[in-house]
Amino acid sequence: MAITTKAKVRLLSNLTTNDISDNDVDSIIVEVTKELNSMINVKVVRERVLYIDNTRQNDVNGSNTTFYVKNWKGKYLADRDNDGDVDTSDVLVHIVSSDGTETTATVSSIDQDDGKFVLSSAPTSDKEVYVTYDWTYRDVSTPDPMVELAATLLTCAYCWLKINTGMAPQQSWGNVKLYRHMDAFNTYYARFLKVVSQINDRGIIDSREAKDIF
Repeated sequence: MAITTKAKVRLLSNLTTNDISDNDVDSIIVEVTKELNSMINVKVVRERVLYIDNTRQNDVNGSNTTFYVKNWKGKYLADRDNDGDVDTSDVLVHIVSSDGTETTATVSSIDQDDGKFVLSSAPTSDKEVYVTYDWTYRDVSTPDPMVELAATLLTCAYCWLKINTGMAPQQSWGNVKLYRHMDAFNTYYARFLKVVSQINDRGIIDSREAKDIF
């Protein structure tokens, strides 16, 4: 699932298929997803799955298959593999035996809102469970309107950059002069940075509010 759409990009950029093709816009959205995720995601590598609270006990007992990440309060599981969606491929779980033998567990489902993941089989009590994931302050799988706006603005910026790069800012044919809007990239990119700042700043506020509740 794309984090934004061609229709939204064309609406904000005023670019038509005569200016840039749908295929090029789609390719730019793929690259934009990676860049945006790098700015709003926080990576967690091999977090030990341990008791959090009475609701999130994370029991490793041979029967329990439902576990939670530590970064669940006021946060969401994020798009770790940059495909524009949040699913089981974004959560990597390793099971480690007492002798150091390590296997990769199969994640059967996740809940990005609750920071929850479910394994296809229950690890036994002699095992340690480690999870690798990204988290963010906004839900990118819906996506959150601010995340979608940020992706759209950045795509607009790169579309204009592709069009204007190497082109003269002014061309003349006799008495006719054509002026190009060479500042389009800077205009869209500056707005993109402001939206990213709002995403992350608002997330910090939400996180603090959540901590005050519990």
